[in-house]
Amino acid sequence: MPIPVDECLQLMILAPQGAGVSPSAVNLIRDKTMHASLLGELQRFRGRVALREGAITASMLDSSGGHRMQGDEKSWHLLRVRNDGKIAGCARILVHPRDVTFSRLRIASSRAARCPVWARDVHDAVESELTRARLNGLAIIEPGGWVIDEDLRGSCEAVSIAIGAFAWAQILDDCIGFLTATAKHGSATILRRLGARNLQAHGQTIPGYFEPAWGCNAELLRFDTNSLNPRFEAALVSARGQLSTSPVFSAESVPPRNEQFFPNSTDPQICRPTFTFN
Repeated sequence: MPIPVDECLQLMILAPQGAGVSPSAVNLIRDKTMHASLLGELQRFRGRVALREGAITASMLDSSGGHRMQGDEKSWHLLRVRNDGKIAGCARILVHPRDVTFSRLRIASSRAARCPVWARDVHDAVESELTRARLNGLAIIEPGGWVIDEDLRGSCEAVSIAIGAFAWAQILDDCIGFLTATAKHGSATILRRLGARNLQAHGQTIPGYFEPAWGCNAELLRFDTNSLNPRFEAALVSARGQLSTSPVFSAESVPPRNEQFFPNSTDPQICRPTFTFN
C-alpha cells in the first residue's frame, strides 16, 4: 500500500558516533560541522514541538532551546526537511550492542517498567525478546523521537516518517525493536497498523499506562523487521529505495577502527548498504 510523500520534503540521515559507512554504498557526506548543526537544529525542533504540546517543561531544554534525549549521539536520525532548510519531522533509531541487557534499554526507564504491578512482566517480556534475538542473530533497536510539525498532523507525512524509520531499520539489519509509543495523535495506533505489537508476558498483554515524563498515556510495543504488516510492503520497498539514495551525514572524518559489519540481507528487495560500528 503506497503512502504518498510530500515531494517538497527532503530526506536526510544523521549517522551515530562511531558508525562507519561505506562511501560506495550510500550518498555519504563526512562533515562533522554539518552533522553537529543538523543534530542541534533537530533537537531545537523537537524541543519547540514538545514544549508547545506540554510534553516537556522549559527547564528540560538546553541553553539553545534544544531537547536532548539520552542516546542522541549514538542514534541514527531521519529528518524530513523543507525547501527552506527547516526541519518538518524527525525520528531516531538507537542501535544497541547485541549483548545489551534489559537495564540498559530505554524501555527499562518507562513508568510501566518501574510499576510494582507490571515491572516483573515488562522485564520478562523484554528478556524473552532479547533471548530470541540472540539465538537468531537479530539486532536490538529502540526507535523513538518521532516528531512532526503541527501543519503536517493528520497528513500522510506522519505515517511516512514512521514507515521511513521501519524501512531504515530493515536496511540496517534484521532487528527486534522496542517502542514506547504515546496514544497522543494516534502514534501507538499507527505503529500497530505497521506491524508493532503490545508487549506480552505470561499470556498477558502489558496494558497502556500514564507516562509522567511526557504527560500522556503510552503503550509498550515490540516489532520484528521481518514480520511487519504485509499491507505496507510496497510502501516499505519505496521508502528503502528513497533512503538508499538520501544523503547520510557522518561526524567521522575517516572510518572508525575495529569495525564490525552488519550482515548482508538475504532479501533481494532490501538494498542494504554497508554500515559498521567500532
